[in-house]
Amino acid sequence: MEIFAKGKNIPTYAFGNLFVQGENFADTICFVIDRYYNGRDLMDCSFIIRGVTEENWEVDQILFGEADDDKIRLEWSVSNEFTHNSGTLSLELSASVQNEYGDEYTVIKFDMPPVCVKPTINGKNGPLPETAEQLKNEITEAASDGLEKIQQEIAEFDLTAVESRLDKMEEDTAVYLARPEVVILTKNQYDSITHKESVLYVIVEEE
Repeated sequence: MEIFAKGKNIPTYAFGNLFVQGENFADTICFVIDRYYNGRDLMDCSFIIRGVTEENWEVDQILFGEADDDKIRLEWSVSNEFTHNSGTLSLELSASVQNEYGDEYTVIKFDMPPVCVKPTINGKNGPLPETAEQLKNEITEAASDGLEKIQQEIAEFDLTAVESRLDKMEEDTAVYLARPEVVILTKNQYDSITHKESVLYVIVEEE
């Protein structure tokens, strides 16, 4: 949908009742404005469309332009930030630039009559959650169930058998380490060495 600006005014009657609460990028509106205003090339500007809801929530979205000799086309894919609340939505398109010191200032603002965001249907029992919300809830529930199962298995795990095996290994190791070293040698060999207290010497007859 193309909307042509008239000077600093942008008519909105063509999409005044187009939006429905909760829509996200359902509609794309192309604003066609004059490239030059008061001798200034607006293609040097950054464009932002700003909206204010009935609840006084302010949202904005950056628009990128394509230019020809005398016109600039700005495409606005309407995000759900603008359609989050139903009711009157005030709009304003502005162009700004940065000066040599890096400070940003507004060059021009385009006046736009307010539009209406129609409310989504809603039964007495409340609307069903959207698919993304349902999926998020299912993932959260599955993760919670998995964590609870792991905690339960840890609580029910019997460590008695493991502790018994460790105790038996420790006992066997102690017995093994307590055994003396056995050395078999002749009488002459026995007399020729320094004796150790932890060694059991077995003397055999010489052949």
